[in-house]
Amino acid sequence: MQTVFLVLLLIAAVVAANAVYARFNKIPAAFLQIAAGLALAFTPLYHNFELEPEVFLFVIISVLMFNDGQNTNSRKLGRHFKTTLSLAVALALITILLVGSLTHYLLPQFSLALALALGAIITPTDAVAVSSITKNVKVPTVVMETLENESLFNDASGIVAFNLAIATVMTGRFSLLHGIGNFGYVFFGGILFGLVLGFLIVAGRISLINMHVDAPSVIVPYTLLTPFVVYLLAEAIGVSGILAVVATGLLHGIQADRLRLTTSRLQIVTTTTWSVLASILNGIVFVLLGVSLPRVVERLSQRNTHSIELLVGVGAILYLLMTVARFLWTRFDLAPIRAWNPCEKTTNALIMALSGVHGTITLAMAFSLPLTLNGQAFPYRNDVIFIAAVVILISLIIPTFILPLALPSNQQTISDTQLTDAKAAMVNYAMTLIQACHGNNPLTSQVVMLLDSQRTLAGRPDKAQLSNLFDQAYAVEAQVIEEMVAHAELDANLAERYLRIASETRIRNQQSLSQRLRLFLKFLLLGKFSLSKRARQRRRAFHQYRKQAASHSAFEHASGWSELRTVEKPPYRAVLEFLRTTTTADNQQAVAIVRRAYDERHRRLSGARDDLPGQNNLLIEAFQLEYNFIQQQAYPAELSNQLYTQISTDQLVYLQSFDPE
Repeated sequence: MQTVFLVLLLIAAVVAANAVYARFNKIPAAFLQIAAGLALAFTPLYHNFELEPEVFLFVIISVLMFNDGQNTNSRKLGRHFKTTLSLAVALALITILLVGSLTHYLLPQFSLALALALGAIITPTDAVAVSSITKNVKVPTVVMETLENESLFNDASGIVAFNLAIATVMTGRFSLLHGIGNFGYVFFGGILFGLVLGFLIVAGRISLINMHVDAPSVIVPYTLLTPFVVYLLAEAIGVSGILAVVATGLLHGIQADRLRLTTSRLQIVTTTTWSVLASILNGIVFVLLGVSLPRVVERLSQRNTHSIELLVGVGAILYLLMTVARFLWTRFDLAPIRAWNPCEKTTNALIMALSGVHGTITLAMAFSLPLTLNGQAFPYRNDVIFIAAVVILISLIIPTFILPLALPSNQQTISDTQLTDAKAAMVNYAMTLIQACHGNNPLTSQVVMLLDSQRTLAGRPDKAQLSNLFDQAYAVEAQVIEEMVAHAELDANLAERYLRIASETRIRNQQSLSQRLRLFLKFLLLGKFSLSKRARQRRRAFHQYRKQAASHSAFEHASGWSELRTVEKPPYRAVLEFLRTTTTADNQQAVAIVRRAYDERHRRLSGARDDLPGQNNLLIEAFQLEYNFIQQQAYPAELSNQLYTQISTDQLVYLQSFDPE
């Protein structure tokens, strides 16, 4: 139970670091996650915390490698296959040998096998870390594609070499011919086994979909279990579980492309699940570095006062060696990257060298070193982890400062006006065809209204502007209700109940946590509704109301449902008129969000939500039409991708918000 609690705290630290990064993204997320881990390290709970080494390969690395595989563009991989193979296999193996030999020379106490294991640990690159560093600069497309493909397979090369080196350390025996043969069997056997098993798993998934057993509750767990099953079976027959997982992931990526439009909801749920899972696992590794680093430094300090300075120097030298090797390898076309002239070739080689950022896989392999050897503590485990940490930090820091000087800023090539016009044309196309095919009926009108809101709901609204609009809309409702009571058109008790519903709408949609808390406390304790007479009566009425209502949609189950439907129409029309007259070019997005909240409440009160199944079917058809529209246009790739992203976001919002289940 304690281990579960500690893991949950690690996840919480990742979430906290990611939340900070969302607001202050000038600092790479990895640094924030390490800082979160350092904060945990000083709590008593983590003083003796250790995760079993097998956990990293099985639970973390296998899942991340599978996700990388299924997100790899197979066409781009095929186009750069020769370069990828050269970097991910040939250069990786040569780098491991160079790093191992130099480490053994600089640190004679390291056996050659352990030094080679260190080389295998720090050789793999991390494309995710590169992307976070280069988000503000324009990296040549061909270079970025090469980096992404390389990181997928040199991770696997490093892991295979790491396993062979650790096996040598554990047994004390190594044969060159046997080692080469074993590497070939483990490497290529893993790929072949992964392709075969991946084909069977993909075929099984397609069969489930063809039999209409394609609910997310079935397919998503099926996919999540895939890397674990493939890894265990591959390791059981002695081939690389990691390479098998990568090969299976590539097949899943090809299948995902085919299913992109035919199973919209399933693809959205699957993509979102994997994105969140990969983000959490990547973050956990860096948080663990922060948790472990103080204890590693403490143990190194106790052993020798100069150990830390020596290991920092070794880490810096090894990073320099790997960077120079990457530069020379690409500059002299041992891994050819398309360039028009020698100057561009040198620039590409420099970017490739500096972008050899090390991250999650390096850390995970370092942490997967055995804890013991022949009943004793594994020799120099802390040294290896510390050197790996130094290499990672240097590889993150140096390109963060140098690449912006060597590359142009990443300026947006698609203007906001172009995106807005294209989005409007796309939505108009879908609305026109939906109305033409299904006529003008209430259900079609609802769908058309939702589609129309796509044009203004993209991006982040101004929080203060949005909160102010919700406050003003509530004031309009309250004024209409007051007038109805004054003209004896409405009972005072029913009016107060309605205003509680209106206030609940305002509280739910406040964007600021402090605003929501302030309004909720006012609602709960003071009950400042214009029709109430005494605070005690307000509190009593509130508690009675809460007993009668459900937690999420209170007013749907309150007594007097039919009466509330009648009450709601005049204030709803007044709010719509207020929003219409208030709309300007500056607040159009905020107005659309307020309008959507009131439309949804109106549908629930009026009973229009009974048509949800039909509405969902029309929405799916409309999104398909929008996809078709983009494919018919000659839009630039960047604009098309932004429109595809907008459609995916709308699918996630609308099909979850209006899911009848």
